[in-house]
Order: sequence, then structure tokens, then C-alpha cells
Amino acid sequence: MKEKDLSPKDPHDRFFKAVMSDSVNIKQFIEEFLPQELSTEINLNNMKMLPTEKVRRYTKYHMDLAVECNIGDTKAQVYFIFEHKSYPDEGVLLQMLGYMYATWDERKKENKPLTPIIPVVIYHGGQEWDIPTNFQGQFASLKETIKPYIPDFKYALIDLSLLSDEEIRQKAKGNAFLAASLELMKYVPRQDASSIMGITDIILLPERDKLTLFWYIIYALDVEEETMQEIVEKLGGEEVMPSLAERLIKRGKMEGKLEGKLEGKIEGKIEGKIEGKQNTLIRLLHRKFGLTPWEEEKIRSINDEAKLDAAAEAILDAKSKSEVLKILES
Repeated sequence: MKEKDLSPKDPHDRFFKAVMSDSVNIKQFIEEFLPQELSTEINLNNMKMLPTEKVRRYTKYHMDLAVECNIGDTKAQVYFIFEHKSYPDEGVLLQMLGYMYATWDERKKENKPLTPIIPVVIYHGGQEWDIPTNFQGQFASLKETIKPYIPDFKYALIDLSLLSDEEIRQKAKGNAFLAASLELMKYVPRQDASSIMGITDIILLPERDKLTLFWYIIYALDVEEETMQEIVEKLGGEEVMPSLAERLIKRGKMEGKLEGKLEGKIEGKIEGKIEGKQNTLIRLLHRKFGLTPWEEEKIRSINDEAKLDAAAEAILDAKSKSEVLKILES
């Protein structure tokens, strides 16, 4: 699997795209997790990933994932819409209708025939999903005489919260990375550290896959530092933490440069770079050792780029946070 860069912004969404943008994973998901009466009709031999941005007039629609495949002898497009909120979204049907209409409108403008679209919702919240699965179900007391005049469609619902870990692993059929990813999607939003530590298949995964999984855990799981350390040790993450730290350091430098450019002045550039490095150092120290508010404030008072860089790099081998903080004092 190709490595993906997961940003702190919207980590659930980015993690889903990182996992499902791999054709092996998405094929396995379509074959085993969709309702059987639907998956048996889908031919994935010529499946291809589609652009996820659709433009209709002045509105841009950004789908999480879109693939084209065959249903029988008919070309079709299957859309996967990942809802990473921890509660049912009443607007999901209208959202999907917007995606569908934008796609059909685009094909019409290109003089291409319309193709069937199968919308799929993957849900992993803690509450019961009580949203109707068909569009007309949104209308209260819709009379039979009115129904023919109201558009209707149905979406396939995959509610991960209703699947046991064993069911997920059985459906993944030996794809340990896909199974572990779906289990994390199920437990991370609930902040269920105990269940996450039970996903022991992560231990045997290749380093590149572990990097993706631990990146998601670090950015999306809000737990005490000791709990995070326990998760890392339990799931064999210690071997990839240095690589993650190096990537965080590099990103901090890049974030600083981008923030500086937005300022449009030399002073703004310097401040942006320094702030990015301060934020990176604070984030790394919080994860490895924990920080007091006073120590965090101390780091934010340091404007020496060389010291901030040296301190961030020292975290990789440091045995205590005092070793790192001393560098800032030198």
C-alpha cells in the first residue's frame, strides 16, 4: 500500500481515504461488506478509481471515494460516502442526491449516457443510525398519490458498530490491514482505548501499514499520555514512532513556511516558521512525555529556530523531557 500523509485536520476522513484509495482494499470491501444481493451483481474486473471532485455551476462537490465498475453488462459508478461524525446525519440523503445529480449533470454536458449510481454509507458512531435508508422516507405521512412525483433512491448502509471484530476479520478474509483499519474506525471515534489495544493483528503488519494506522491513532485518539504509550507498546508501534516523529518534524517546518507565506511580509514568514516549529515540538513532547502548561508556555517563548529544530530532533532518542527542554535553555 502506498503511504498516505494524514493531516491533523479531519483525520477520520483522511484515514478513510488513505485506506480505501488502495484498489485491493476497496475491492475486498465491495465484495464482502456490501449486501450480498448487491455485491454478487458487481463485476470488479475492470474497476477504476474516479475523480472525487464534481463541479455543477458554481458549486464543488467533494466525494470521499468514487469507483467505476460493471453491473452485469452495464457500466455503473459506485460512490462511497464516509460519515465520520459520531451521530446520525439527517442531511446525508440530500448530500448524496447532490453528488448523484452533479455526476449526471457532468455526464450530460459531455454528451455521455447516464449510468447507475449506488450510494453507500459507512457509519461508525455510538448512537443508533435512525436515518431512513430511502429518500422518500424523509417525508412524514407522504400520501400514495404524491409518491410518484417525489424522487426516490436507496443507499446501502454498512454500520460498523453492528459488526463484531470477528465478523470484520472474516469479511476481510486475510487482509489484516483492512480489518485493523475498519476496527480502528469503529473504536477511535468512541475513544475506546481498551478495544483498540485488542486489535493485535497490527503487530504483524509491515511498517508502512503501521505508520498509517498509528498516524490515525495519534491524531484522532484523545487519551492520557500513559494510555497512548500503553497502546503503542501493546500494538508494536515503538518501531515506527521514530519515523512518525521525523515526519511530524518535517511537517512542522513546512507548516511554518506556509503560514509565513500567507503573511506576505518577512516578519510574517519568520513568525509563521517559528510558530510551526513550536507547535510541532509541543505536540511531540505531549505525546512522548506529557507537558505542563508552564512548560508549553516556555516553548512558545523560544524564537530561536536552531534551538527548536535541535530540541525536536532530540526527542527521537531522549529518555526524559528534561533532556529536550535543556536544549532550549542552552
